Amino acid sequence: MHFLSSLKSQTILLVLSAMVIGATATAVWVQSVSNWNRHLEHSYLTGLALHDTLRDGAKIPDGLVITQLNGVDARLAAARLFEKLPNVSANDQITQLSLASATQNGEVKNRINIAVVSPDLKYPIAKLQQKQPASAGGKLAALLRMLTTYCSKSTLFVQYSDGPWWRVDGPSIWGCANAPMDLRLPALAMVVVSLGALISIIIATSGTFHNFAATLARRGLFFSPESYDLAGPDELRALINVINEYQKAEQESLAKRAAFLSGVSHDLGTPATRLRLRTEFITDKDLQRKMHADIDQMTQMIKSVLSYTQSEMRMEDLRRISLISLIEAIVADYEDAGQPVRYLEPDLPQIAARTILFNSAPKPLSDKVAKQHGIVIQVRPISLQRALTNLIDNALKYGRKADVSIQASSQAVQIHIRDYGDSITPDYLGNLTRPFDRGTNAENVDGYGIGLAIASTIAAQHGGNISFENWAQGICAVLTLPR
Repeated sequence: MHFLSSLKSQTILLVLSAMVIGATATAVWVQSVSNWNRHLEHSYLTGLALHDTLRDGAKIPDGLVITQLNGVDARLAAARLFEKLPNVSANDQITQLSLASATQNGEVKNRINIAVVSPDLKYPIAKLQQKQPASAGGKLAALLRMLTTYCSKSTLFVQYSDGPWWRVDGPSIWGCANAPMDLRLPALAMVVVSLGALISIIIATSGTFHNFAATLARRGLFFSPESYDLAGPDELRALINVINEYQKAEQESLAKRAAFLSGVSHDLGTPATRLRLRTEFITDKDLQRKMHADIDQMTQMIKSVLSYTQSEMRMEDLRRISLISLIEAIVADYEDAGQPVRYLEPDLPQIAARTILFNSAPKPLSDKVAKQHGIVIQVRPISLQRALTNLIDNALKYGRKADVSIQASSQAVQIHIRDYGDSITPDYLGNLTRPFDRGTNAENVDGYGIGLAIASTIAAQHGGNISFENWAQGICAVLTLPR
C-alpha cells in the first residue's frame, strides 16, 4: 500500500504539515520564553518589595519567609561568620556583597549587606555589578532575578544600613520547583522529529520512482515480466500502466508480425514450389539456373525476416547450462561438416597439492579435476546457439576460418570468435548489426544482412552486447554476457 494516492496531494499535505508544525513549534517556543520572562519579572518585583520591607517595615512579599537573627546568630552574622549559622554547612558556597544607592556628590546611602549561601553554586556577582541599577532597591531586585535565572536553592542573609540581620528564604521565588517549564527543547525536538518524518516521506516517495527505474533498467536476462505491479503514488501508477500497455502492444505487434510473415512464407511456398517444377521444363539450362536462384533467394529472404522477428519475441525460457559444453557441441557440429572451426581451451589455473604429513613436493592435480570447474550460466540456450552460429558463419564467410575461446570472471563471460580476414574494420562491422545492412565485400557472399542483427538482438536480450576488435590476423567478435 502506498502512503498517499497522489503525489500532488502528498506535496500539498507536506507543505501544510510543515507550516502547522513550524507555527506550533514557534508558538510553544515564544510561550516558553514569555513564561520565563514573566517569572524573572516577578522575581524582580519581589526584590523591590523586599527592599521596602527592610527599609520601611512594609508587608512581607508573598513567597518570602523573613526571620530576624537574634543573640548568637546575630553576632555571628555581624562577624561575617555565616558558615557557623544554623542550617549552613561548612561546604556551602558563600557569596558576600554590599549594595548601596549612589548620590550625585558621590556619597553612599541605604547600604544593604548581603550574604548568599548556596550548597553548590558561587554566583558571578561581577556581572551584576557591571549592570547595576542606580538604587539599592533596584540592585536587590536584580540580585533576586539573577538567583531565579540560576534556579537557585540559596538562602539570603540581609542587613539594611546598620539595622538587624535577617534570614530570607524564598524557594517559591528563585527555587526550581516553581520555575515555569522550559518548552524550548520540546519545541526544537518537535521540529527535528517532524522534519525527519517529512524527509523520510519524501525519500520514500522518491525511492518508489528510483526503485521502479532500477527495476526497468534491470529488465533483460533475469527479469523480464510481462507487466509490472501497480504501486506508489497515482503518478507512478499511471506511468507503470502506460509502460505495461506499451509492452503488451509491442508483444502483440511482434506476434502479429511473426504470424504475418509465417503466413506469407507458407503461402509463398506453394507458388514457389510450382515455379520450381515449371522451371524443370525449361530447356535453357542457364535460364533455369538463374530462375532457381531467384526462387531460393526469395524464400530465404522471407525465412530470414521471420527468424529476426522471432528472435525479438523472447519465446524461450531461461535455463542454467554449461557454457563450455554448449560451445564444444556447436564447434563439433562444424567440425563434423568439415568446416575450419576450432575451440581453444581456456587457460585454467594451475592447482597443486602437497601432503602435509610427509612434507612432500607439490604436484599438479590431474586435468580431470581441473576440467570439472565449468562455466555455468543462465541463458536461453537455443537463442544463444543461434547467436553464436551466426557469428561463426560470419567469420567463415569473411575470414575463411574461425577460432572460438572463452574468458570468464565473476561478473561476466566473454566469448571470442576470431576470423582470419583483413578486408573490413571493427568499426565498420559494428555498423552492420542493423537488419539488412551488408558490407562492401559481400557481393559474392550469400546472405541478407540479418545474421549480425539477430546475434546483437539476442545478446541484448541476455543483458549483454557484441563488440568487434582487431587481432594479429583478422577481426575478433566478442559476445559479452553477464553472469
